[in-house]
Amino acid sequence: MATGEGPYERGVRLAHRAYKLSFSLVFGQQCRFLPTCSDYARDALIAHGPVRGGWLTARRLCKCHPWGGSGYDPVPPKKPEE
Repeated sequence: MATGEGPYERGVRLAHRAYKLSFSLVFGQQCRFLPTCSDYARDALIAHGPVRGGWLTARRLCKCHPWGGSGYDPVPPKKPEE
């Protein structure tokens, strides 16, 4: 873990790790996106917080269907506050 991370970031990282060690093993490596949906969720939640990061994650998960996209789909950068 990176130094200086707060309890929120540690919680997100812990939940991500728990998912990777449990459900991910059951479902297998089926994600068509890079980064994977779980990695995207972790990065979005850490970078943008629970509200915007949750929205970005939900939007990304809605793309996961047979007619959805694939390929490189990174988390958008955080907009600088004005």
